Amino acid sequence: MHIGYFSSIIGTQGGPAIFDKRAIEAIAQYDSRNTYTILGLNDQATRDLTLNDTNFSIRTVKPSGKWLGVALGVSWEIKRRPVDLLHATYVPPPFVPGKFLMTISCWSQYSQPEFYPPFIRWRLLFLLNQGIRNAVAFCCYTDYLKQKLMEKFNIPEELIFLTQPGVGEEMQALDSQVVESYLKRQGISGPYILFIGKLTRRKNVTRLLRAYDLWRKETKLPHKLVLVGEVGFYSKDIFQTVEELNLADSVIFTGRRPHNELPFFYNGADVFVFPTLSEGFGLPPLEAMACGTPVVTSNITSVPEVVGDAALLIDPNRFEDIAEAMHACLADQVVRNDLIEKGKQRARLFTWEKTARQTISAYETIHNTIL
Repeated sequence: MHIGYFSSIIGTQGGPAIFDKRAIEAIAQYDSRNTYTILGLNDQATRDLTLNDTNFSIRTVKPSGKWLGVALGVSWEIKRRPVDLLHATYVPPPFVPGKFLMTISCWSQYSQPEFYPPFIRWRLLFLLNQGIRNAVAFCCYTDYLKQKLMEKFNIPEELIFLTQPGVGEEMQALDSQVVESYLKRQGISGPYILFIGKLTRRKNVTRLLRAYDLWRKETKLPHKLVLVGEVGFYSKDIFQTVEELNLADSVIFTGRRPHNELPFFYNGADVFVFPTLSEGFGLPPLEAMACGTPVVTSNITSVPEVVGDAALLIDPNRFEDIAEAMHACLADQVVRNDLIEKGKQRARLFTWEKTARQTISAYETIHNTIL
């Protein structure tokens, strides 16, 4: 079978691009029977992927770029060089000349459209709705997404395949002196509470700031709050909240950091807090667990399914609950040790080998029963 794998984000930065990169490289490691053509929107995609397998090739579609590449480039490439099955992750092209599978990775565009600027929301919903109408099958990161897809679009369960992200081997406990040296170079010294993710309303950073302010006033502990991530849609609220609460000297913004540097931040933190309002999966809590850091995270959408009983779950709409859970992680050694041990065990359940095998199995099932 010849499979086309179209990623509109490979070659960019951020969590979704890391998922596609790791998934592709793992599939290449475990599938020598099928032939693959990886389709990207820019030449960086070719540079980012490490593929030495003869059954894999990488092409930059023409026209390239975010807009024309999705609208025209992928369809033109598939028209000229047909594949048996196209797998479109993140967003599919509006028109696909052939059979295709698409990944559903998030649901906030349907459940909380106010998180997106109007034009971006319109474009995203157009591409997703068009794809869902025409795809022959679907991959979902979680059962939460699977159920949402079945409920809203009446998709039969047998057409939906679970393909869970993995935790990279680089996410592990590191030597404390190496971590301290790295953090000092980033201007971070002393204890801190950590958040990693895009600084958007969906990630609920403003309530995290209010929880941190409440916790700091009640405990008088010296921890800083370190926010690792780039600004995104409607980030202005975050900086306004920092100013309102007079937190400028206590909150550290690092901006986006390369993925291979994140283990240093996880290892150095006393607690990782991820109070997201919506996730299709949510990989950072598992990465923190793999590094031996206790986790506080949300009790909604896909998050409980992913973290199990290895994190303290909170109502993300109540900053008082976030503050209370942070305090439990920092002040109660029994709770802390329990979370660390359970977290390590939980993170081991999610591997890129498992991701690859789930995805390959989906391709072959679709080929044998649907195409």
